[in-house]
Amino acid sequence: MVEFALILPVLMLLFATTLDLGRLALAELSIENAAREGAFQAAKTPADINNTLPCPADAKTNKVICRVLLEAKNSGVTIAPADVSVSCSASGCATGLGNQVTVAVVGHFQLLTPILAPFFGGTTAVTFTRSATNQIETLPVPPTSAPIGTATPTVTPTATPTIPPTATPTGTAGPTPTPTASPSPSPTPNCTLPSAGFTYTIVPDTGAAPVVLTMTNTTTSPFCPITSWFWEFDDGTTSTEMSPPPHSYLVKGVYKVKLTVGNAAGTDTTGAVQVHVK
Repeated sequence: MVEFALILPVLMLLFATTLDLGRLALAELSIENAAREGAFQAAKTPADINNTLPCPADAKTNKVICRVLLEAKNSGVTIAPADVSVSCSASGCATGLGNQVTVAVVGHFQLLTPILAPFFGGTTAVTFTRSATNQIETLPVPPTSAPIGTATPTVTPTATPTIPPTATPTGTAGPTPTPTASPSPSPTPNCTLPSAGFTYTIVPDTGAAPVVLTMTNTTTSPFCPITSWFWEFDDGTTSTEMSPPPHSYLVKGVYKVKLTVGNAAGTDTTGAVQVHVK
């Protein structure tokens, strides 16, 4: 009993630490999913956000905030409306092919034990920052129909005059017409520009070197395949892989990370993601 009483506090501390690790994993996943859900909503209503107000009870307005908070509910992470921000690649978040919207979310998490605190700058209050980028929803403009009751003018076809045949002299060979080559059909008639995008995580959140950047590719190209990938890490290195491995930064500075993708219709580049290394 004495030995058990001596080791019980150690066992309880180990149990709490294991529990903290599981809660940390859940919190990180919840923040990442909340950023993605916010980006999905912002792709439809990029201007429907006011991060100075909470989500209303009917959730009919401030939809970006509502969707982020709903995704992170009961996950152990605290997100305030002021922790959500929206930025667009086009002025005024205008619709159009290639225009993108990015939702950034900051989550706050509290550790149960101080054992893991040294890994987060000596504090038990952990902050997660995640963002997601999506193409702003752009729909085709339907053709304008005539008002009901308005008669559509009938076009009367014009008779084509008959050209009398011209007699060809006997023994004189007529000119041989040269066949005109038919244009080759486009290999991908429905191909449109791709929509480059990716989500990312930065560990540690404090920015203390070494900083590890992990990217998750979210690029879409619904009508034709992607033919090229080009990642720029702003430290003299690049990658042409679809999903490159985590990238480490060892030198202090601010690095801008971009992704350019291409298909048969052209290329598209994401906005720059900044990585701060202290």
